[in-house]
Amino acid sequence: MKLDPLVLQEYPFQIRDAVQIQDRVFKIDTDVGPMCLKHSDRNEEKVLFIYSVLKHLLESGFRKISPPVPTKRGDPFVKMDGEIYFITKWISGVPCDFHRNNHLKAAVQTLGELHLVAKGANVLPRGKARAMYQRWPKIFQERTEDLKQFKNLVQEKVKKTDFEKKYLHYSDRIIDQAERACAHLSASRYKDLAEDAQKQGTFTHRDVADRNFIIARDRQAYMIDFDYCRYDLRLTDVVRLVERTLKDVSWKPERADFIINEYNKMAPLGANEYMVMKAFFQFPQKAWRVSNRYFKKKKRWQEEGYIKKLKQAVKNTDPKENFINHFTLEYCRQ
Repeated sequence: MKLDPLVLQEYPFQIRDAVQIQDRVFKIDTDVGPMCLKHSDRNEEKVLFIYSVLKHLLESGFRKISPPVPTKRGDPFVKMDGEIYFITKWISGVPCDFHRNNHLKAAVQTLGELHLVAKGANVLPRGKARAMYQRWPKIFQERTEDLKQFKNLVQEKVKKTDFEKKYLHYSDRIIDQAERACAHLSASRYKDLAEDAQKQGTFTHRDVADRNFIIARDRQAYMIDFDYCRYDLRLTDVVRLVERTLKDVSWKPERADFIINEYNKMAPLGANEYMVMKAFFQFPQKAWRVSNRYFKKKKRWQEEGYIKKLKQAVKNTDPKENFINHFTLEYCRQ
């Protein structure tokens, strides 16, 4: 990908070098230090929202992010030939690895600190992001119905593909997980939590993976890449961090305890939040996603690729059920 030098001329520093490090991402060496330039694939409204929340976090005293850099005219981004470019300061350090206790601890603490101030952002005009506050019960129900419809579709076919045979084999268990998740979410105080989050205007990072944390020289974890941030309940970030950590260690409960204990030191979770988290852990999101992409032709993978991803989605079902039982006993007692 070629970077138009006219884009860089819009910023108030001298460019020494520009190196592409990922698709649509460049490391820029400047006279005031290294920068990160992103050729965004988000629309203008979303980029304005991202810029707004980053500014809000900084103004709230949260420094563990890559600060946004305005143009010479003070604009949040450059728009050229219909394309959007924006710059943040480069965070020097090493990639975070959730397998390392000190890295995971630093990342969890940073997430808790972020959530303390991730609310009430003064968003720039035209800045927009999806609001999920009241949507999750409906999403769970709709996706559960999808799973049932996929099963019915396969059962009606005389000649089934290899993926369809595999899906039919797993479908009853997947659907049962989804139905239990819906029931638990319905029985929880989700509505109250959602209303409170909406009043506060809470927002989340959403893509809480180790690749989006940098361990800096001060041994603190800095969060990067807010491309997916949106309005939501903070517990969804915690759930994603737990899931992305535990999926590689056979859903060992003690790993989740470590995360939750460290998070609670920064931003304690409440009993009602644990009940909602249980429903999120229970919902077979990965199995739904693979199946949805297959039956609705959203990805052009080969048949073998779909089968592999479906197997991956269900391979840890028993360890995950053991984890959910542990989570229920440890955190969901009424």
